[in-house]
Formats: sequence, C-alpha cells, structure tokens
Amino acid sequence: MSQANVEIAKRLVDAFNAHDREAFVAHFDPSAEFRSVFAAVGGAVYHGHDELLNYFRDLEEAWGDEIRMEPEAYFDLGEHALLYLLFHGRGRRSGAEVAMPVALMARWRDGLIVYMASYTDREDALRYLGVSEDELAPIEP
Repeated sequence: MSQANVEIAKRLVDAFNAHDREAFVAHFDPSAEFRSVFAAVGGAVYHGHDELLNYFRDLEEAWGDEIRMEPEAYFDLGEHALLYLLFHGRGRRSGAEVAMPVALMARWRDGLIVYMASYTDREDALRYLGVSEDELAPIEP
C-alpha cells in the first residue's frame, strides 16, 4: 500500500466515523464488492455505489447512529491493505455497548477499492491473504 493508499484508508475511516455516506462511497470503484460482517445479522454483501449507500442504512438498523471505527494499525500488502480496527457500537434493540476487534481487508486499483471484506476474527483475514501476523509491519494510524 503506497503512502497515497494509506491516506485514502485514513480518509475512508474518517468518512465512516462522520457517517458521511457519499465520502465513504467515493473511495470505491463503481463495480466494487464489500462483504460486511456488521451490516446485517449474518453479514451482507454490497455491490456498487448504490448498494454501498445502503450499507449505512443497514448498519443504522442494527447499531443506531453511535457506530465508529477506531484504527489500530494499517498494513501494506502490495495491492491489498489490511486495517486492524476496533468497532464501537451500541445494539439498537439491546442497548448493549460493543467494542470488537475487526480486520478490514481491501484490494486497490488506481486508488480505489475494488474489493473489501471485514472479519471479526483477524486470523481469517490473515489466512485469506496468506500471511502471518509476524510478517506484517504496522503503519501507525
């Protein structure tokens, strides 16, 4: 991940935390796919900008508007980026507060995300990428 992609990843997190749907979606290629473990019970898959806009609606249905991501580290894996985050939210129905570690894996092309997936088990993301945590050099947020 180039320094430019690190900055894009930081802006993506900032847009998410500001609940700025348009700015968030602007970081994705129009044909992008996003596999989210949080947006709906059991997760959901979003294709393209229109569906990515629906991602926030689905998140708010499950988590209300008190959701945010706290970045812990970014990792450069060439065409892939890996972000370690803490997802903070409050269950809309239960009211339970959540602070869950998450891995967010993104594949880039021409400065845009073409594929992204979130994992509640960071080991799953590492397996997908074929790397171990010992091989990673963190880039601080």
